[in-house]
This record gives sequence, structure tokens and C-alpha cells, in this order.
Amino acid sequence: MEFNFITEKFDENDIFNMPSTTLAFVGDAFFSLYVKTKVLNKNAKSGKFHLLSTNFVKASAQRGFLNKVLNNLTEREKDVVRRAKNTHTSSKSKNAGLSDYKNATAYEALIGYLFLNKNEQRLKEILDISFEEEL
Repeated sequence: MEFNFITEKFDENDIFNMPSTTLAFVGDAFFSLYVKTKVLNKNAKSGKFHLLSTNFVKASAQRGFLNKVLNNLTEREKDVVRRAKNTHTSSKSKNAGLSDYKNATAYEALIGYLFLNKNEQRLKEILDISFEEEL
């Protein structure tokens, strides 16, 4: 997984200090694309790909992924997760409870943090742990 096409370069401290919602915004976009490419291995028809991918991008699934990776996070990554969980939000998912929503946002913020830092190896490790026994 190489992201050489990403031209923006951010300082690690600038990324760490970005609002959690910004990190989650980026993490959501990356994670959605990642999942969509993962389900292609399922040899399904295109209409089925959407159904397969929604199983992984919904809040309850992302809460599960976060729980899987928590014990493997660095202190800095735990800080990103903690801050994202504690971020006040006025929006709410129509298909998830508040706890699932906050945990999913924290997972997406972690993914966004690693992506923006171009920490490809660490991002791959976290995604591999997340998807152990899933696909």
C-alpha cells in the first residue's frame, strides 16, 4: 500500500492537533475505499458489492474494529482515539446509537491520523488486525 500520489504534506503535530472530526472525515473516505477494494475479492455481482461493504463501514462494525485494535495502539494513537470519542457532536447517526457512533468516529479518526501521516506500514497493521477473520 503506497500513497505516493498524495501530495499534501502535513507536520505530525499539525495532524495530531487537527479537529477529530477532520481526521474522521479523512479516515471515513480512506476506509470506505479500502473496504470497497477488499470486497472485490468476493467475486460478487456489482450490486452485491455495496451490500458487502456496508457490513464493514457501519458504526457497529467500526466499533468492533476499534475494540480489536485498542490493545495494540501507541499512546499517541490512544490519545487520538480518546479525543475523538470525547468530541462533542451535534450530529447523530440515524442507524446507530450514540456509543457506536462515537466509537466509529474514533476509529475513523485513527485511520485518518495514520493516513495523513503517511504511516503506511502502521495503517496496514491496524487494518490487518481489524479484518482478522472478517474477509
